[in-house]
Amino acid sequence: MGIIETGLELLYPSNIYCISCGSIIDKTRPYALCDECIEKFHWLGKKTCRKCGKILEESYHRDLCWDCRTYGHDFDRGYTCVQYGLYERGVLLDYKYRGKSYIGRKLGDVLYDRMRLEEEDFDLIAPVPMYGKKQAQRGFNQAAVMASRLAWRMGTPCVPNLLIRRRRTLPMKGLGAFERQQNLEGAFAAAPGNHYKLEDRRILLVDDIYTTGSTMDACSRVLREAGAKEIHVLSFACGANKAPKQ
Repeated sequence: MGIIETGLELLYPSNIYCISCGSIIDKTRPYALCDECIEKFHWLGKKTCRKCGKILEESYHRDLCWDCRTYGHDFDRGYTCVQYGLYERGVLLDYKYRGKSYIGRKLGDVLYDRMRLEEEDFDLIAPVPMYGKKQAQRGFNQAAVMASRLAWRMGTPCVPNLLIRRRRTLPMKGLGAFERQQNLEGAFAAAPGNHYKLEDRRILLVDDIYTTGSTMDACSRVLREAGAKEIHVLSFACGANKAPKQ
C-alpha cells in the first residue's frame, strides 16, 4: 500500500463497517463485506461468455451471451466479477453518489482477484474516462480509483488520462443498441500529448459496470486507431444475459 493510502487507512479505516449493509466487521473480512452480504452477491461462476466475460446461466447452452451473438465488439476479451443485482447496485450507488469513495479500493481488490484467475499480462491499465464537468461534480472518476488500485496490486502502470471524454453523453439506461452507439459517437479520444506510446501495447480497460459493451467498444476503437495491439476490458459488475425487450 502506498504512503497516501496508508495514511488514509489510518485516518479513515475502511474495514470497520461492511460496505454493503453497514454492520460492524473486522479487518479479516474480504473486500470489507460481512459474511452475510458476501453470500448475497452474484459472484462469477463456472460459465462465462468467451468474448465479453458476462456471467452465463448454467442451463444456457451457448458459450456466447446474447449480445455477443448479436453484435460484434471492438475489444479482444472481457472479464467481470459479479452480476449486477440488488446488493451490487447498493454498493455502487454508495460508492459513486454517497461520498464513499474508499469503496473503490475494495472493488479494485475484487478486480485484482478476478484477474489472478487469468494468465494475462498487460502493458498499461486505463479507466474509462468521465466527462470533465461531471467528474468535477462527483470529485473522482470511479473507474480510475478502481484501476489505480488494480494496477498497484498487479505491478502494471496505470494511465488515468490515456483517454478523454470529449462531450457529455446521455444516460445509457433505456437506450437500444443503435441509440447507444449514436450516443457515444465521437465521445472519446486519445489524450493529446500523452507520453505513453500505444503502438503494439496490450491494454486493460477498466469500468464499474458492463451491460451491452457500447462504452467499452467506443473506447476500444479509439485505442485501436492509436495503434494498440490488444484491448481487454474488465468491469466489477455486468448486466444479465438476456435479449432486450422489443
